[in-house]
Amino acid sequence: MATTDWPKEPLTTEAIEILDRILKNWCAEYGCETGSLRAQMTARILIDWFEFGVRDEGELAGLVRDQLVFDTSLSEPPLGR
Repeated sequence: MATTDWPKEPLTTEAIEILDRILKNWCAEYGCETGSLRAQMTARILIDWFEFGVRDEGELAGLVRDQLVFDTSLSEPPLGR
């Protein structure tokens, strides 16, 4: 398990609602269940960005989409493979 050197802010009810909304929207967009491995990995990415200091809902949603584009472990294999 990774450790962090900076103090983490606690997740407030508002932050949890934002992260949950982003995750549910992402799951709907990508057609996966909220309890799936892909959703769990996405939730971890969201929390990582939040802990890094990103608090804007639109920015968080964009970062998750951008991150997953470059994360080949979550992408589908190219057609023909």
